[in-house]
Amino acid sequence: MKNIIFLSFFLFLACNKNVDKKNDLKDNQKSELENILEKENTNTEEYTQYKDNKFDFNDKQLYENLKKAIYEGDTLAYKSASKHYIINGRYKEFLYYAILMAEKNNYKEAYWDISSILASGQHELYASQYETYSLLKSYEMGDKGAKQSVKNIYIDKGKKIPKSSSIYCSK
Repeated sequence: MKNIIFLSFFLFLACNKNVDKKNDLKDNQKSELENILEKENTNTEEYTQYKDNKFDFNDKQLYENLKKAIYEGDTLAYKSASKHYIINGRYKEFLYYAILMAEKNNYKEAYWDISSILASGQHELYASQYETYSLLKSYEMGDKGAKQSVKNIYIDKGKKIPKSSSIYCSK
């Protein structure tokens, strides 16, 4: 009986030490995360050219425009929201809304925005394929910017213009 009590007491102490170690590890991870977030918040290099470097994601007018654009297919609201993001240097962050607008409402300018945003950075293979798909889809729908880009990429180089479905469905 003594051995069982001693063994139980020993296990209790051992488990208690493990919990303390886990708590210390969590505290260290939290402080590291806080340091990383603090560095990110002070790194404003990407947006320094804009006045006061603030973007109000809680702007009710912007929210209403995005809501109208996506749920009701309001193209003027979409253009207004797009301009709001562009003016404030947050065009890449607009990608999510452009994809929603393009896929839900089949809007040619949204497809053009997707291809423009994805073309502006280094992306993986599938992002590049989606960029090409969006460009060709916008071209097929008659967008002026897409027509000019397709002319530069395909027609001027003597290449055949593929269908958007052939890009999106490949691999």
